[in-house]
Amino acid sequence: MKVAKYSFLAVLFCVLFILTSCGLGGKGKNSNEYNRVQAAEIEEPTEDVTIEFWTYSDGWRAPISHFESIHPKIKINHVKIDFDSIAGEYQKALAAGEGPDILFFDSAYYSQFTTGEYLEDLLKEPYYAGRYEKDFPKDMWESNKSIDGKRLLAMTFLTSPVVTYYRSDVMQENGFPSEPEEFGKFIEESENLLGISKKLKSKGQYIFQMPTDIISLSGSYSGIFDEKLKFVRDSDLFVKALDMAREIKRLDLAIGVNIVEEAGKEAVRNEELVMVLGIGSWGTNTIKNYAPEQAGKWRVTVPPLGLKAWYSDTKLAINAQSNNKKWAWLFVEYVATQQEGGENIDMISGYYPARRNLKVMLRENEFYGNQLIQPLIEDLAEEMVQYKQTPIDERALEIFNKEIDMAIGSKVDSHKAIKDISNKIESTLKKEREALLKGK
Repeated sequence: MKVAKYSFLAVLFCVLFILTSCGLGGKGKNSNEYNRVQAAEIEEPTEDVTIEFWTYSDGWRAPISHFESIHPKIKINHVKIDFDSIAGEYQKALAAGEGPDILFFDSAYYSQFTTGEYLEDLLKEPYYAGRYEKDFPKDMWESNKSIDGKRLLAMTFLTSPVVTYYRSDVMQENGFPSEPEEFGKFIEESENLLGISKKLKSKGQYIFQMPTDIISLSGSYSGIFDEKLKFVRDSDLFVKALDMAREIKRLDLAIGVNIVEEAGKEAVRNEELVMVLGIGSWGTNTIKNYAPEQAGKWRVTVPPLGLKAWYSDTKLAINAQSNNKKWAWLFVEYVATQQEGGENIDMISGYYPARRNLKVMLRENEFYGNQLIQPLIEDLAEEMVQYKQTPIDERALEIFNKEIDMAIGSKVDSHKAIKDISNKIESTLKKEREALLKGK
C-alpha cells in the first residue's frame, strides 16, 4: 500500500497552492488602512536589523513590503527553499547553531521539530503570545505546544479542512443528489458511498482513487497519538474503514491512481475520476487547473461519513539561537494576526478575528457553478480538530500503512486486525514514547 507516499505527495501538492490561493501575492495597502495589534511593547531598533526568513514559497512580497513600511529599521531577507529540501536544511542549520531567525513550517514536516530546545518559547518575555490564546481555536493553540504542553513553539498562519470535490452533473445523470448540501448528507452513509461507486464503475467512472481512501480520511479525522502518546486508531472508526477498504478492493471500485500523479490528472481530464475525497480545501484550484473545460460541472461539499477532518496548516516559529529574537517576533506576530489584511481564499486563518471576511464569503466560484465555497470551508474549520504532532508520527505511520495493506488482503477479523496493529505500534515505539513523556 502507498498511503504514506500519497499522503506526502498530497501535502506537497498542498503547499504549492497555499500562498498563491490566499491572496498574499496581491497589492499591499497603505499602512493607515490597518489597525496594528502588538502583543508586547517592543521598541523599534535604533539601527538597521536584517531578519532571515526561510520558506518554501515566494508569495511573500506584499506582506514583507507592508511590514517593512511600518518597521523601517527592520528588513526581512526572504530565502526560498524547495519544499522537499527545507526540513533537511532546517535540521542541518539548527544542529550547527545556525539557521534563519524565523522558520516557516508546514504540518507535513513540523513534527520533526517539536522536541529539543531549537524553537523559542513564544509564551515567555518579551513575546507574551499567551495574550492571543483566546483568538485562536483551543485545539489549534494546543497543537503548537511542546509535547509536555508547557511551551508554545509556533503560531498557525493558515489551516485547511478536508473537503470533497465531485462532478454534480454525473451524480444528477445517475439519479443521485447533486447539490452540495444534499450530496453531503447523502454520502454520510457508507452504503450510499459504495452505491455510487458501484453504479459509476459500470460506466467506467470512479469516486475512489485507492482502496485506502476512507482509511486515510479517518486518519485525518483522528490523528495518530493523544496527549499521553497513546495510539488512537484502535477504534470502531478504523474497523469500519478497514471493512470498506476490503469491499472497495474486492469489487475493484478504486481507479488505482492518485490525484497528484500525472495519471490522476489524466483520469480527471478523461472524466474517469469524478470525485476527489480526503484532500484539503487548498485543492479548490487543482481540478480547475487540471480540466478547465469542465467548468460548471464540479462542486465542493463536506467529507464523507460525517468526518469533519483537519488536513494541514502552515505556521511560523523563532529560532532559539537567533540574535534578533524580539525583532523576529514582530514579524511572526504580524503574520499570525493577519495584519497585512490579505484575503485568505480557500484556506482558513488561524486567527479568529481574520476569519469570515465578508468579501471572500460572498465570492462565487465560476468553475464550481458559481458556488459560494468559503462559507462551507469556514464552517468545516469550526468543526474539525487540529491535533498535536509528534516526532514519532512518521514511524508510526510507516508501521500502520504496512500493516493495513496486509490486513486489507487478509481474512483476519477487522476488529482483531486493527487491535493487532495498534498493539504492534505501541510495543514497537514503547521506548520512544516513554522518552518523550519524560521530556528526554
